[in-house]
Order: sequence, then C-alpha cells, then structure tokens
Amino acid sequence: MSKKQLFIVGTLMAMCVAIGVLLATDWGKTPFGFAGPNGVKLGVDNPPVATSNEVKTLNDAFVAVSKAVTPEVVSIVVTSKASAAMNNDEGDDPDEEGGSSDPFEMFKQFRDRAPQRGSGSGVVITPDGYILTNNHVVEAGTGSIEVDLNDGRHFDAKLIGRDSLTDLAVIKIAATDLPTAAFGNSEELQVGQLVLAVGNPLGLNYTVTQGIVSALGRGQLNLNRDREGYGIEDFIQTDAAINPGNSGGGLFNLNGALIGINSAIATRTGYYQGYGFAIPVNLARSVAQDLIDNGHVNRGYIGVKIANLDAKLAKGLGVPQGQGVLVRELVRSGAGEQAGLKPNDVILEVDGQKVTTSNHLQSIVAQKHAGQDVKLKVFRDGTIIEKSVKLKARDESEKIIEPTSNTDDQRIQRDTQRNTKLAELGMEVRPLDNATRKSAEVESGVVVGNVDMYGEAMNQGLRRGDVVLSVNRKPVSSPAEFQQMVDNTQSGQILLLQVKSPGGSTNLVAVEVKK
Repeated sequence: MSKKQLFIVGTLMAMCVAIGVLLATDWGKTPFGFAGPNGVKLGVDNPPVATSNEVKTLNDAFVAVSKAVTPEVVSIVVTSKASAAMNNDEGDDPDEEGGSSDPFEMFKQFRDRAPQRGSGSGVVITPDGYILTNNHVVEAGTGSIEVDLNDGRHFDAKLIGRDSLTDLAVIKIAATDLPTAAFGNSEELQVGQLVLAVGNPLGLNYTVTQGIVSALGRGQLNLNRDREGYGIEDFIQTDAAINPGNSGGGLFNLNGALIGINSAIATRTGYYQGYGFAIPVNLARSVAQDLIDNGHVNRGYIGVKIANLDAKLAKGLGVPQGQGVLVRELVRSGAGEQAGLKPNDVILEVDGQKVTTSNHLQSIVAQKHAGQDVKLKVFRDGTIIEKSVKLKARDESEKIIEPTSNTDDQRIQRDTQRNTKLAELGMEVRPLDNATRKSAEVESGVVVGNVDMYGEAMNQGLRRGDVVLSVNRKPVSSPAEFQQMVDNTQSGQILLLQVKSPGGSTNLVAVEVKK
C-alpha cells in the first residue's frame, strides 16, 4: 500500500472515531441531533403539556376533514367581455367640440370598457362536473368562466343557471369522477358548532379556516334584493375567516358534510373583520336542483308581506314570545288570499316546521315550487287554525290588498283641532286631510304629526306623515276617537296600530301606553 493510500485510510479512520465520540456525547441528544459550538443544549426534550386523547382526536378530525373536503372545492376565474365601444375604438374625443375636459377621461373609458377579471370559489356537487357557487361570482362572466381543480387540472366552464334572490349559481365542466361534496342538513345546525370554511381567499388557493356557528337565521343584510326589495336571506353566521375569493366556497362540519355556501362578510374595510355569512345548504341544494333541471328556479310564493314579531307585538296579539311571523299585507289574488289568510295573522308553522323569523319562513318556502301545497298553522284572534295554501309563481305586477276599515260616512267625523298630543305614546296626531287621503289612498284614519325624540312612538318606528288606520283592530277616524282609546287603556298595556307609511306599506305597530 502506497503512502498516499495509507494517508487516506488513516484519515477516514480518524473521522469515524470522531463521529463515534460525538454520537456518544450530549451532542446527539438535542432535538435536532446537534448542540451549539459550546455544547449548550437548546430547548427541552418534551412539551410542557402532554397531548390528551381528546386534543389528539380533535386535531385528527380537523386534519381528516381538511384533507377530505379540500379537493371538493374549486377555484373560479371569471372574465367579462370588452364593451362594444372598446372593440370598435369608439368613445369621446376630448379634442372634439363637446368632448370631455377631464384629462383622465380616455383612461377611464379604457378602464370601464376593458375586460374585467374576478375570482371566487365553488363546490363540486356531482361527479360529472356540476359546481355550485355564488351568483355574484359568475354574473359578470360574459367572456369566460375558468375552473382550476385542487389536483392542478384546468377547465373552461359553462353557466347552467343563476338565481339572484338567493345569490346562487351552477356552472358545469366536462369532467368525470370528481371528488363530490356530501350534503348535510342545515336545519340541524346549532350555535357553537365547529365548522371549517374552504375557499380561495385573496389569491391563496385552497385555504382552510376554522370557527364556530356564531348565529343562525341572519337576515336584513339587504344583499340579494330585486327591484321591488324582495330577497331571500337566512344566513348562517360564522367567525371562520372569510375574505374576498372565499365566495362560493364551502362551509363544512366536522363530518366533512357541506352545510353552507360562503357568500358574504361583515366588514368596513372589504376584508375579514370577524364575521362571515353562508347560505344554508338545504336552500342551496333546492336551488341547485332547479337550475340543473330547468335552468331557472320554479319558486313558489304564499303572496304575503311579513315581519318579525317583537315582544310588544307578541304581547299585543297574545302570541307567546318567540313564536311566529306576522302577516303584514296580502298580495291581491295571491295564494295566501285565496287560502283565506288575513292581515295580522301570525304564521306559526309551515308543514309542521316551526318558524320564528321572517327570513326563516322565506327560506323554507323558497325550497318549494309553484303549484305545491303547504300546510300553515296560523294564530288568529287568540285561536290557532290551519290553512292549506297552494303556492303560486310570483307575479311581478302584483298588487297589495289594502286593509279594510269597515267604516261608513257616519263614522268619518274629524276633530276640528289641528293637533292632538298623545303624551302617553309620545306623539301628536291630526285629522286626515283630503290631500293625505288621496296620496295615501285611504278613506279614514289620523295622521301622525310630531313624534317625541326617543319616545315610545319613535322607538317603535312611527314617523311624521304615517297614517294610523285602526287601533286594536277598531277603525279610528278622528284624533278625539284615538285619544279616547288611549284613555281607556291602562299604563303598561299594548295598543296595536295599523299604520300606513308615506311609502305605501302597511305595518302593524305595537306601542306601550305610558301614563
């Protein structure tokens, strides 16, 4: 063996001995296998709290659900077409007579007419490529709708149908054997239940956030209204982080079942500030089925305008608090009128399902079709009755039935004084003049004048110019008559006022007499 070979062998042997010494010392006992240059051990071997079976089970559940449902959620990119003016190079020339003097006008025209892109999420609901998403995600998709799957595949999608009143839409891609969501039952949800939101927020694809169901039956968000102000809103509220791009993604329970379609956030900045809102899956499923089968929703309507019952209205009507939805008005020739419903009825149940809020009632009925029969349990004048209603399609030219006053000319005797102060209610009333009678389209009543700031009338929503048609279902034709009714009512009792606003809507208002 040459000297060179002996040197190499000796060097290798020395290195092996050195490594063996290191492994026999504390250098090999640190969490990462090595200590610092001075032999200082970093950290300790065990965490301060041992993992309990309960914590491990919860962690494993989050991991398992995330792995299972993420492939069911897709990324959607929507591109709108350039406007005709953009394509034809048309537009105002600022150098021509009458052209715009704004130096940024040409830029603004380009911006407004150029193709626009937006993004969102969707949930696969059939193995052959039907995808459920939000209407607001795809409604601008006049150019193209593109879908990216979790496995990296890319597809062009076609629009199957949209429903603006629920903010839902269905698109379709040409694929097979796709991971498909399992539908849960949103009627079984409870506040406090753990949920996961999956989507593509802020360009961060396939993000999973965790939270709880913060509230159920959220309405009055004014997100999905049509020209007449009608909308269907019965949202699941969650504190799972939802941001722009999450729209159309899924809200899942810890079984991995789809329980909602993420739709909106409560924010003043445009980004997550604590609360998001999802469309209940029972409603989403019904709409999706209609859109796939027909391309549109065959929705049935009772033909009523409804309102929630507050504590004073419930007390005045004699309804147990927390039960039922008030019928404010009926649509002329609508399903409700033909079934014998009346204004001030309280709907307690629909097909055996209790309802406590107007948006919950809308959501239940929205899952049913025109021509379908529903059974209503109704509270009327202290008695519970049942009504069978055959739902109708909505008539855009529908007319509201005005409440009847059952008055004749002998009852219309107006007080000569211009204003009567009803201190017990915190407001003034005056006789009905001819101009108000004509504009409000009423035959009798009294007009609300000044309303005390933060008084009982104001707190219950009465405003100057409202017309009070009846008190406790008895027509009122003069301020003196109204005053007499107040005088005959004990302090703390409720008066039910049928009120028509200057906007034309009729409401039942409960005011407490304070003497």
